[in-house]
Amino acid sequence: MAAREAASGLSDPQRPGSEATTSPRAWSVLLLNRTHQSTVVLSSYGLGLFLPFVQADLDLSYLEIGILQAVWWGTPAVLLVPFSLLFARFNPNRRVLAALALITPCLLSQGLATGFWTLLASRFLTVLVHASMSPARPLLLRWWAAPRQYSQVSSIGLSMHSTFMAAALTFGPIIIVVLDSWRLAYFVQGAIMAAHLLVWAALTWGARESAQGPEDAVGPASPQDGPEETAVEEPNTRPPLIRSLVSYPHAWLLGVVMLWLSASWTTILTFLPTILEQHRGIAITSGSVLFGFLYYVLIPGALAGSWIFNHITNRRLMVLLPAALNLVATVGAVLSGNVVIAALALTGLGIAWVFVPAMEILPFEFRNIRTREVSVLSGLVQTFGAVGFGAGPVIAGALAQMSGSLVNGVLAVALMTALAVVAAALLPRSFGSETPPRSNRA
Repeated sequence: MAAREAASGLSDPQRPGSEATTSPRAWSVLLLNRTHQSTVVLSSYGLGLFLPFVQADLDLSYLEIGILQAVWWGTPAVLLVPFSLLFARFNPNRRVLAALALITPCLLSQGLATGFWTLLASRFLTVLVHASMSPARPLLLRWWAAPRQYSQVSSIGLSMHSTFMAAALTFGPIIIVVLDSWRLAYFVQGAIMAAHLLVWAALTWGARESAQGPEDAVGPASPQDGPEETAVEEPNTRPPLIRSLVSYPHAWLLGVVMLWLSASWTTILTFLPTILEQHRGIAITSGSVLFGFLYYVLIPGALAGSWIFNHITNRRLMVLLPAALNLVATVGAVLSGNVVIAALALTGLGIAWVFVPAMEILPFEFRNIRTREVSVLSGLVQTFGAVGFGAGPVIAGALAQMSGSLVNGVLAVALMTALAVVAAALLPRSFGSETPPRSNRA
């Protein structure tokens, strides 16, 4: 146990046998990793902010613009699970360090693009490296965080991400106008990632590895069990990692929920301004501020993720609540007749994502699961999310084209989110934990 604590940065070394806690250094590592994710995501959402400038400079067609966004979501949808299987055995600290070293020039190269093909290549390489880094998050949690604080780390990370994205959506266009260069905006993004690389190297330098490493550990029997209550499987009894994809069908149901949460999110972001302006007679003069409501509620709300995880011990209900809220909020946003109702619906859509940090760490509760298997299942759930982000607007657009009504197309996708409710209802009340969280035992 001492070796693992040394590797993870857990517990107070002056209090042997004390309850494990996450050290300040570990908090810095984990939250910095979340900031990596937010910075890279700007290359996707940022394209919409940069689009008027990029399109005019590079003379892009609408088809080319669609391809530039499709490659961002299509690449991880294809590669997240294979990368999870391929890289799960590697030290997560070094995986992220290598990814940051590779992704920094990729981000900078977007600002050097001279046309469609060079910009497409830059975006593909950026998301390719990002996809190799994303499934390392569960391994980093296991490496650095105390199991009792997994949900707290995830919740604070989502709150930081929401703050970052709300600011980007609200002030991004203003910054680009002030800089008077979309290329310089990409250079700034690349410089930020270069700074991440240096800080990451400093924070993780000299982090010792335990004899087995966190990737060999079996997940705790309950979300409150600490490192002292974990076990390590004998090497000759470990099943192949790929078997986890069929051994834990609940992960597929979680994936379906995330698919429709993601699909509704991007569909609303893509088409709601047009619906409000053309079909409801509402001029959206401050659209970026309106859509900031998706993130404003998450800044304080995401911090509730830890409370949700520890107090809603019925795991089926914990997933069913955001699925149902997502359905109601998405339909409400499509049918909204004024800006106030639209803002309330978007707020509800954001509240549904308050539950996501708790959902993300549910695989740690699967009976006898290894952390490397959690990494694979995390890649699976992220794959469903990537498919949803990419497919939602496509489905809505195709149905709108067929029906001749954009409202009908978007409303159809909104109603399809009922499939998330069905998937959540099929989950069990618990995932095999022998005891509920200690803080809630009656």
